[in-house]
Amino acid sequence: MAVTPKLIAYVTNANDNGVSLKVGSVIPVDLDARTPLKPIRIFGRSTSDGSGTNAIIVTANGKTAFVSNEFTNAPAGTVSRIDLASGKVRWSITVGAEPVDIEFVPGTHEEWAWVANYKDQTITTVNLDKGEVSAVIKVPGLGPNTVAFTPDGKFCYVANWQTDNPAGSSVTPIEVTDNGASGTVLPSIPVGLNPNWVTFTKDGTTAYVANKGSSSLTPIDVATNTPGAAIALPGPPIQIERSPDGSFAYIAIAGDHIDAVVRLDLSANPATVGAPIHLVNKSQPHWIGFTPDGATAYIVGNGNSTLTPITVAGDVLGEPITVVTGRSADILDIAIVAAG
Repeated sequence: MAVTPKLIAYVTNANDNGVSLKVGSVIPVDLDARTPLKPIRIFGRSTSDGSGTNAIIVTANGKTAFVSNEFTNAPAGTVSRIDLASGKVRWSITVGAEPVDIEFVPGTHEEWAWVANYKDQTITTVNLDKGEVSAVIKVPGLGPNTVAFTPDGKFCYVANWQTDNPAGSSVTPIEVTDNGASGTVLPSIPVGLNPNWVTFTKDGTTAYVANKGSSSLTPIDVATNTPGAAIALPGPPIQIERSPDGSFAYIAIAGDHIDAVVRLDLSANPATVGAPIHLVNKSQPHWIGFTPDGATAYIVGNGNSTLTPITVAGDVLGEPITVVTGRSADILDIAIVAAG
């Protein structure tokens, strides 16, 4: 008789001990038992700078994670490799200053990942097999915040957040070269204010850019890199996560007067936005993770350190799971795997 795999969510916590970001961590959460497990701590290089663990990616076999560690206000950050079974950090390598996001390059069999270094205004390409940096790509837009690849892995779009004042308003496409080791920067594309995230339709023909500063989405024709008319949202978007089947995406919305998730129907052209699915007040939804079967999504509540499940059929909210009780916690990203 087949055994149903246990679902484990791995949640990044930038501030594990609540004192000057000295220690970051990855917190495993048993989603079936609704219970957080022992944190995997990622220490700073000294007592004065911590890891500020931010983004996480997990290999398809669910055995290995890679995280970006910002080391806020330090001259450089790191990427760490974690063995999830043992909870051990196998290596950490230096990348640019304040690495916010890390993503696998599609089509490279998880050999390559690219890292967005916010403060450095660069993209670092990392060989994950060797634990080595290959190239540093200068991005013309200030404050590169996230990276997203077309499904075929041929292009990477970089969302240039810049700062709140002045706000960034561009996405920079980079053509992936050398089998993922490097890239060629293309002309930037104008979008809304503070572009925070990019997702692509399953066929790769259209990109949607989340503009936090203007509470909108900008569609981009990938063939021509031409932006379309902005699509209004009910509040500032933080992240977009496409469903495993590619038919829709959820958008995390967090503002002074709204904490919600909205469904983006990607089968329409342009995509259409559904009604807000309201979350607990001040939960501040950030990243979103789908279960492998796509039946449930979990919303990271940065404001109250919770995971809120949404049953995709009907957009039905479930009871939040408390991940950590410390007031200084700063939970951000999530990756869900079927363990065992």
